[in-house]
Amino acid sequence: MIKAVTFDFWNTIARVPSGAMTEARRRAVGAACEGCDVEVEPSLLAAALERIGLRWERSWGEGVHLHPREAAAMLARELGVGGAAGEMVAAAFLDAGREVDLELAPDIRPALEALAEHGVGIGIVCDVGFSGGALLRDLLAGEGLLGHFDAWAFSDESGHYKPAPQAFEVALAPLGAGPGEAMHVGDLRRTDVAGAAALGMRSVRYRGMHDDRDEGAVEADFVIDAHLELIELIE
Repeated sequence: MIKAVTFDFWNTIARVPSGAMTEARRRAVGAACEGCDVEVEPSLLAAALERIGLRWERSWGEGVHLHPREAAAMLARELGVGGAAGEMVAAAFLDAGREVDLELAPDIRPALEALAEHGVGIGIVCDVGFSGGALLRDLLAGEGLLGHFDAWAFSDESGHYKPAPQAFEVALAPLGAGPGEAMHVGDLRRTDVAGAAALGMRSVRYRGMHDDRDEGAVEADFVIDAHLELIELIE
């Protein structure tokens, strides 16, 4: 019996247009600097954002957690902005995701409703990047989806990236399910599939928004193109 299903967030529940998040952060941080009467060359800002992004990619790949607030403080230092102005720049960087249009996976809403009808607990296990769990909850609430989820494991709150087992365990505990009674759905083999499999969960790779071509990584127990296929797997 499957008692719980956990979902990755990005490219599984939702996505944003390519480059949109970076552009939103550039605009937000630029506006914050202007509001504080701090002059920052556009090229300097773009370079600083790129360096912070690469720093996160390196941390994520190594499994060493980098909190969004730490990254925001690093950005302010890169720009040479301190004090109250630095705090405003950091806040603008962290909240920029609210200005980007969210595209939901086509059938995520009916799939969540169907899972609930089957009595399955539903959670999220997400490596958040720079958009923290609080922001992602707000985005889900705005789409009317927040109430479908019973448990959360956002990396900025758990302190762990997938494939670390702790990243999944934080969500499974409140769902009342052991790994053998749970299934994880995500798009990435290295983090979603490998992490779930190592813990003893069933793994599902969703390729409806992103088809991970990393053939050197472990493949999932199931590969689906639409979330409603989960209902057949559960049954």
